[in-house]
Order: sequence, then C-alpha cells, then structure tokens
Amino acid sequence: MNILDVISEINKKFNEEYSNAGFLKNTKHTATSFFTTQACWYYAYILKKLFPEGEIYLGSKVPHVIFGLGNDFYDVGGYYYFYNENHFYPDKEVIGSVVYEHPEHRDVMNLCTSIISDIKGKNKRRVR
Repeated sequence: MNILDVISEINKKFNEEYSNAGFLKNTKHTATSFFTTQACWYYAYILKKLFPEGEIYLGSKVPHVIFGLGNDFYDVGGYYYFYNENHFYPDKEVIGSVVYEHPEHRDVMNLCTSIISDIKGKNKRRVR
C-alpha cells in the first residue's frame, strides 16, 4: 500500500460515505475540515492502524498531530512539510487525544474502525 494512495482513499471515503450521511449529521464537513478541527489525532490513528510501522507524533508547540512513516510525515492533506523535531514528539503509547465530542457526531472511534476496515478490505481485494 502506498500511503499517499491510502490517504486519498480515506478522504474520498469520508467525503462520499460519512459526511452528512449517518456519522456526521447536520454538517457539511469534508475530510479536511473534520480532521483539521480537533480530530487530527484520529486521522493519525487510522494511518497507524494501516501502517503499524509508523508513529503518531503529537504537537508540543503546534496544535496538531501528524503521522510519521520512514523519514516522511503525513496528515489529512498528504505530505506534512512543516515537521520540526522540536515541535513534535512521538506518541509512543498511542495515548491520543481527549475523547472527541460534538453534539451532532457519534463516536469518532467507530468512524475510525469503519474506515480502517473498509480500506483493509479494499486492499485485500486488490491483491487477489
């Protein structure tokens, strides 16, 4: 799996199947608007589950969470070019963020689990 292709798949799936369709009610979020407003850890979590060799990085001086794989860093937008080792530290225990709550949204971890299952299933079908 190529991580940039997977990011594209995640975003497409979110935009077409989750935005204003059950999980997100009464909202017009896209993957970018949702995962850059208090939910960036969950995006990094999805990538960690799909690429277990990578790491989640928490922002210490910036309010953002990114995913590192090899020597590259990613978020919902693809490559994250602004990585600075003095501004991020690895989330070694995958401790994550405070439980995400929004009156119009159901559990974000259920969303993550669904997306992870869908992406893994899709990529297994490709291999056959």
